Amino acid sequence: MRAFVAIPAPPLAVEGSPEGRTQNAPAHLTLRFFEELDPTAFPAVQGALDRTAAGTFEFRLVLEGVGAFPNAHSPRVVWVGVGEGREAVMRLESRLRDELASVGFPPESRPFAPHLTLLRVRNGRDREAAGRLLADSGGRRFGETIVRELLLKESELTRSGAVHRVVHRVAFAPAPTGY
Repeated sequence: MRAFVAIPAPPLAVEGSPEGRTQNAPAHLTLRFFEELDPTAFPAVQGALDRTAAGTFEFRLVLEGVGAFPNAHSPRVVWVGVGEGREAVMRLESRLRDELASVGFPPESRPFAPHLTLLRVRNGRDREAAGRLLADSGGRRFGETIVRELLLKESELTRSGAVHRVVHRVAFAPAPTGY
């Protein structure tokens, strides 16, 4: 089954998506994607998440700025970046990568870049929307949240899009006083 490890993020309300729609769905920031995860591997993955979260403190996550993969001139994916909290996300992903490697999941070949996907460019209308988003939202702040948990989600592809279901969650420790 398709699955991924993520942290929750605030919903995004972004004008300028295709057909003028506003994206306002619960969001997540993916730390690791599994194209095909055998259900028998769930206990090992869950253990890796538990060990990753152990000793991790909750942290503030600020979503800001817009960019594109592979670049703004030929966007295939338009994304929102991470401002405050970026270092915490990078440390979390590094710990997760090490824990997953210890149970037989080698690291991904691409370097990790924390982001939330806004738009996948599939046609001319998407390309126009991508151009508007990239031109109008560069320094915009989209929201913030306190990240309190790590999630393992199953992803089922349907005709109306992907449906995500939390199959394991593990809480972080409360932040030290004064943060």
